[in-house]
Amino acid sequence: MIVRNYLTTLIKQYVWIQYRLYTKMTSLLVPPESVRGMTCLDRTAFTTTVELPFLKVHGIKLSNIIPIVKKYLFKIKNFKPIQSMDNETIIYLNPLLIQTFEDFVEDEKKQLLETYNQFGITKIILKYDNWQSYDILRAILPKEIDVPTSYSIIGHIVHLNLRDIHLPYKTIIGQVYLDTIPSVRTVLNKINIIHTTFRNFTLEILAGDKNTIATVKENGYIYELDFSQVYWNPRLSTEHKNLITFMKPNDVLYDVFAGVGPFAIPAACKGIKVFANDLNPESYKWLQKNIITNKVKTNIQSFNMDGRDFLKTIFKTDILNRRAINQSGIEHIIMNLPALAIEFLDVFFDFNENEIKQICYRPPIIHLYCFVKTNKGENGCKLAQLLIEKKLGCTLTSNSLLDLHYVRNVSLSKEMIRISFLLTKNILMGEEPAMKKLKMENNFGIYVSNNITENNGKKQEITKETNEQKCV
Repeated sequence: MIVRNYLTTLIKQYVWIQYRLYTKMTSLLVPPESVRGMTCLDRTAFTTTVELPFLKVHGIKLSNIIPIVKKYLFKIKNFKPIQSMDNETIIYLNPLLIQTFEDFVEDEKKQLLETYNQFGITKIILKYDNWQSYDILRAILPKEIDVPTSYSIIGHIVHLNLRDIHLPYKTIIGQVYLDTIPSVRTVLNKINIIHTTFRNFTLEILAGDKNTIATVKENGYIYELDFSQVYWNPRLSTEHKNLITFMKPNDVLYDVFAGVGPFAIPAACKGIKVFANDLNPESYKWLQKNIITNKVKTNIQSFNMDGRDFLKTIFKTDILNRRAINQSGIEHIIMNLPALAIEFLDVFFDFNENEIKQICYRPPIIHLYCFVKTNKGENGCKLAQLLIEKKLGCTLTSNSLLDLHYVRNVSLSKEMIRISFLLTKNILMGEEPAMKKLKMENNFGIYVSNNITENNGKKQEITKETNEQKCV
């Protein structure tokens, strides 16, 4: 029993010594603790001296030794772990992996004994420029505050979404990202959610130039835009590309909320006839510019209208003309206004019976984007389908529902979904199976309509209908 207790004590002491050693070594590879809580960036305060193990060799080919030491190299920003001068090479090693020559495995030691001239410990100075943004901010921010690592890059702009706990440090956070991300000249923070009719953020400049006009390259196309005045999300790049695969050169696209053209321009480049509309005058201005830049002027007609008016006039007139001459090709209606697009579906019910029969003789395809609020274990795509069915007042059958596509996660309990379905005569004339009162598949008994999570800040007249579909 005494021996067991003694051995237990020895093991605990050994583990503690190893932990203290590891902690000490790890602390050498981060900025000094003295920068904690800094609110005004002092780059000189990040200078620190660390001790590194090294191997010195000369007169041999590096290709003979690099394979042995590669996994042990000391890797840090703006520092070369292998430095050669006058036929002599010094190889700096990671002190967390190698502290003495004996730390190499036996086969490695045998090979190194034939090539190296000296093993030792030396001091080097690390400065602000040697640290990554995460290391700098982790050292500055209080330990209980997470480092804000999520950001978007739009041309020369970095777009952050800082939380309230970060705001006392927002200026220094902006400056650090300005310093550490290549080609960035402006760092912005989104002050609040999209709350205007024109879907643009309220932004503040944290660091750098005050120029918010950016040039973006996406999927081979060039877009110029004023990020402070229009909506642009680089996280939708894949969706912009994927949706166009639905379309063929003789098809037609009606882009109801076109923005600066991320759907319209690739479609036009593919030979598709495009009618692109946006209510925001700034979006319309940049859309026109991007049409010229990408040389698709002959395939696009652009409009600066309310989406509802666009559907009632431009869409209806063109599709009826196409039906009159029996023109081939499929019509696609993109409704990419996730917070509010569903509210525009009632436009199609305003068409008279004859117009509906003509339009739906060959049903056009609606690609509608929406947000849904999900609880743990719930299927966002199925919730989106129920949401659309609630608005249409009927079930989307296998004959009309083409695709339920998860686009991206917006927040912890909010998803962006695309629903692609045929706008059939049965839907518009009430011949599809009518919906009964729908409920979510959860324990709360929340109606489907309660899953709309944003309304884009647009004021609505509170009626019985809008009250049932208000945002939560």
